[in-house]
Amino acid sequence: MVTRWWLVSATFPVVAGLLCALAIMFNICAVSQGWREIVDVDGSVSTIDQPAWAVVLKALSLAFAVVGYIVLLLTMISKRDPVKGFIVTIMCWCASAATLLSVIGVIAGEHTTVGPQQTLQYTQNYFYGTFAAGHYVLIAVLLAIYTGSVHSAHLTHEERRTVECTSIILRATTFFAFLLGGAAVYATIEGWTFMDALYWADYTLLTIGIGNIVPKTHLGRSLLFPYASAGIFNAGLVITSMMSFTENIRELNIKLKMEEVHSGMQGRRCAAECSSDSHGDREKQAPETPAESRYPNKADLLKFQRFKRDFYRRHRWMTLIWSGVALFFLWLLSAVIFRRSERSQKWTYFEAVYFTYTSLTTIGYGDLYPTSNFGKAFFVFWSLLAVPVLTNLITAMAQLGFEKLTYLLRYLWRFQASRLGRMNRDAQRERERNKSVPGPGIANDSNTRASEPTNSIQPPNGVQSSSTYEKRESGKSLVQAAQHSLLLGEEIHKLISILHSSSTTQLDLYTEWDRILPLLHPESDGRDLSETTSLATLYGHTGTVLEFVETDIPTIDMKKEILWMLKFVTERFCSHLREGLEREQSGRSHTLS
Repeated sequence: MVTRWWLVSATFPVVAGLLCALAIMFNICAVSQGWREIVDVDGSVSTIDQPAWAVVLKALSLAFAVVGYIVLLLTMISKRDPVKGFIVTIMCWCASAATLLSVIGVIAGEHTTVGPQQTLQYTQNYFYGTFAAGHYVLIAVLLAIYTGSVHSAHLTHEERRTVECTSIILRATTFFAFLLGGAAVYATIEGWTFMDALYWADYTLLTIGIGNIVPKTHLGRSLLFPYASAGIFNAGLVITSMMSFTENIRELNIKLKMEEVHSGMQGRRCAAECSSDSHGDREKQAPETPAESRYPNKADLLKFQRFKRDFYRRHRWMTLIWSGVALFFLWLLSAVIFRRSERSQKWTYFEAVYFTYTSLTTIGYGDLYPTSNFGKAFFVFWSLLAVPVLTNLITAMAQLGFEKLTYLLRYLWRFQASRLGRMNRDAQRERERNKSVPGPGIANDSNTRASEPTNSIQPPNGVQSSSTYEKRESGKSLVQAAQHSLLLGEEIHKLISILHSSSTTQLDLYTEWDRILPLLHPESDGRDLSETTSLATLYGHTGTVLEFVETDIPTIDMKKEILWMLKFVTERFCSHLREGLEREQSGRSHTLS
């Protein structure tokens, strides 16, 4: 059984991989230049050379992070137990964080003497180093939580590939490499610093377009066409992969929950088998009881559908709520940070909110922009998180609105179909009631037949009467078995046709279950086969059995449920043929004996 902790931490490996790729990019920025600079009165900036030991430690931290990243990917790809690989990854990230934090502590504690009209400040590289160290600590904790709960879920290899998806991590890594590569090229072409070039590449590829730093050379403007086009396309792939991964995790969660429901059905079957084994005589009298218990009844189906309905409703609202909370933090609370970092520009809180809003929505007027070292570094980190979150929020809101409109149209359609179905049933009952009243000719004919002598149809002895009765009962049972097999085969054909159809928007699952349940349990309600046939025929478009079940679920999940129906109908069909074959063999052996 899957624990709650595992369900909560199911996305942690991918999140850790994404943040690790981002931390490695920040770590590279931290290694590239010194961490302190002196600003003169005229505004000129001179960077203080970093000591050799600091360069070695920062490079060592980067090496630990890269090793941990590679081990994480290999562990997620392999089919072996991932615990050992995750432990090695966690140790590498902890070593990276400890190394960087030690350098940060020493640099922050040093006292450097500057002139009376000079200012000492930290560079963007220093802040990127602090961001990287914080990321290493965070992803080590996330992966440790997942590692502690990984054995609580027994996943197949395909399910592990869904949870430990490496494609999204590799796409994000490609995008970050594209950022760094473009920054290095444009820093050389335009004469910018590497950090300012990274800041420019960030708001260019994310289509924010602030515009306070722009290429001015002919070569730089010419290279913008392929660079921006490929970068925007790559960013779109990353965002699409994130959305696809979220959907896959949702489908896996509901699949695991449904397996718990199915395991309850299997437990009931095992209990029935144990009960039948302890009562041997009852097993001989009712051999179909264990076989019947493997198929869902109305109570199981109602539980299944209600759980799915609650799950999808909760998932939609939780996605909307969490996206809204994330937007609140990234918009309003980030404005507090930008207002603090841009004290030199005397931003008010409203101006900071205005700036974060125009940047989040990629409007990018460019009238306000960060100029401090911390403001630029934080903008890069903030924008890489904010734009995908806002995209997911807009998608969730649009999907929720579209689904609500679709639900309303389906409800109106089902309501009208239900009314027409009730009218047709009432008319059918009225016609059957009129036909059931016998006329006078029919009564006289029946009385005449009753008065006729019956000696001609009486068997000569009791043996022939018993044999004739057994033949009639055997023939009747064979006809019923053939009719039931035909119904099962026709239902299999209908389900396959539904799966082959391009759209299932007009499909009501409760009507399908209403038609299938009598076929799975033909003996459960005491009706004969003709009544089962009329139920599947008359009530197939009204949904009388499951009319209170809401089945507004995505198309892919509807087709999965159709496959579930097909599985049960096929099993019932094979079981029915097997029972008929066993009866035929036992009848032949009885005749020969």
